Amino acid sequence: MSNKEENFDEFLDKSKKPRHTAWIVVALIVLFFVALIAVSADWVMGALIHTRKEVTVPDLTKKPVSQALDLLAKQNLAAKQAGVEYAQDVAPGSVLRQVPSAGSTVREGRIIRVWISQGDEMVFVPNTVGTPLRDGQLAIRQAGLNISKVENAYSLTYDKGVIIAQTPKPDSMVQKGTAVVLVSSNGKPPASVVLVPNFKSKKLAEATLWASHQDVNLIIKEDPTSVFPNGIIAAQSPRADSQVAPGSNVEITVSRRAVADNEKSYHLHYELPQGKKESHVRVTIEDVTGENEVLSERKQPGSKVDLEIPFTSFGTVRVFVDGVLVREREVK
Repeated sequence: MSNKEENFDEFLDKSKKPRHTAWIVVALIVLFFVALIAVSADWVMGALIHTRKEVTVPDLTKKPVSQALDLLAKQNLAAKQAGVEYAQDVAPGSVLRQVPSAGSTVREGRIIRVWISQGDEMVFVPNTVGTPLRDGQLAIRQAGLNISKVENAYSLTYDKGVIIAQTPKPDSMVQKGTAVVLVSSNGKPPASVVLVPNFKSKKLAEATLWASHQDVNLIIKEDPTSVFPNGIIAAQSPRADSQVAPGSNVEITVSRRAVADNEKSYHLHYELPQGKKESHVRVTIEDVTGENEVLSERKQPGSKVDLEIPFTSFGTVRVFVDGVLVREREVK
């Protein structure tokens, strides 16, 4: 290699070193300014925060949300809902608890977390009528309810040890923890105790005969709009299994519907399957007049349903057991 070529290469090497050094210097300057900006921002934010006034957190518990927000606004504080919970002693829509707690000292702008009450938890009362006492008690407790007492009464319908009535009524909605009263059957009554039979869907003659034997006053009312066939008992008061004394009044409502020229009747026979639990049986007839309920009663396992159902022209008879459609017949 000639002397001229060696001198040129040496010149290039020297010219690259200053450029490399310059880039390092620029990078260090940039890093310095970035660090300076970060430190300055942190200092400014800290200064702003620490210049905010200290305030006392107000007591928000048991206050409606709107009132709680007003109290926080006066202290230049904010709120955030952290959750909702059931509470028996705090009205729905009110603050149940808060963090930080009332009386704490915080700086303005602090967010206070609050939990809102949903009020008492509501539950449905299970239907225990027709079930053995022990099963009914278990169902009541599993629903979150309490049993205040168990009473006993004679029954023409229910065997001994089976629940014949309850308070509150089945399927009603009550507060969780509500006390329930159960009435357990003592079986058939002695001769000295008179109970009202279930006359609904029966003929008037059956109720008249019973009343004369028991020295009970039978008050008869008539319902011309009833969907029951003419002469059939549609309602009664007091209810079946109620105890009455001689001379008492028993009121029954008899169907006196006007019979149309084209009215027909359908004889429904349905037998409930055997089992341990009573079932709710509902029978309806749908024809040109609309859908009408013919029967809505609780029945023992294996019991029979025999009804004369009037209809005009044509219709559809449906039988529901515990809300489930078990039979549907078109009638003409």
